[in-house]
Amino acid sequence: MNARAQTVPAAPARRSSARTGSTRAPKASARRRRRLLVLGIAVAVLLGVAYGITRSPLLAVDTLAVKGTSHLTAEQVLDAAGVHAGDAMVWIDTGAALTGIEALPYVRGASLQREWPDTVRITVDERVPAAWVDGLAGKALVDRSGRVLEMVEAAPPAMPQLLGAKLVPPPGGTVDPLGAARVAGALTGLTAAVTTSVEVTDHGIVLHLVTGPEIRMGDATQAGVKLRAALAVLDALQDAPPSYVDVSVPTNPVAG
Repeated sequence: MNARAQTVPAAPARRSSARTGSTRAPKASARRRRRLLVLGIAVAVLLGVAYGITRSPLLAVDTLAVKGTSHLTAEQVLDAAGVHAGDAMVWIDTGAALTGIEALPYVRGASLQREWPDTVRITVDERVPAAWVDGLAGKALVDRSGRVLEMVEAAPPAMPQLLGAKLVPPPGGTVDPLGAARVAGALTGLTAAVTTSVEVTDHGIVLHLVTGPEIRMGDATQAGVKLRAALAVLDALQDAPPSYVDVSVPTNPVAG
């Protein structure tokens, strides 16, 4: 009796435990799915609320300020930037706005700042006209880099003309060759006032003055140094003005 009692198997208890575990596993999995679903809904609600706040009038552009313009208007800058009153501050694409502004022929560079909650400030660095040139479409203003800034009906007074340009593109393009524009951009003070034209020749760049000798510059390098050398020679030869001053080598100017 005792031997048979000792050999009674405990298998039924193990089978009962296995069935209990298999019942609990699906319940735990279901609870996890419910928690994830609730969490997902909560995140979606929060994102929706946040998006709504960014689009609300509380964070809309109310003040637009543009500075640094002389030739351009604030409206031209804002249209190029694509920024308008009422736009959502959060969603302003600064990169796209600056790309649009800097595509304007007169713009050298620009910056855009957002001042929360409702102000956008744009600062523009404008190019400065250095000379004018005759093109197929009329007279064009160019800066010292040779960029065409705008077309004008009449030549500006006291601004030198570029001669010998082979290509005068529409505004935003660059004249060819560039040397004369670079020299014109280096003209300052009295030199700018008395220079009527800057010409590209087969032998280099030549300045034509209102009165006095022509100034032979050679290439466009060291333009400022060459101009100072030419002025020094003209000052020294006031009593017997030469017909030309060659400063293609500024350390060894030649007059004749």
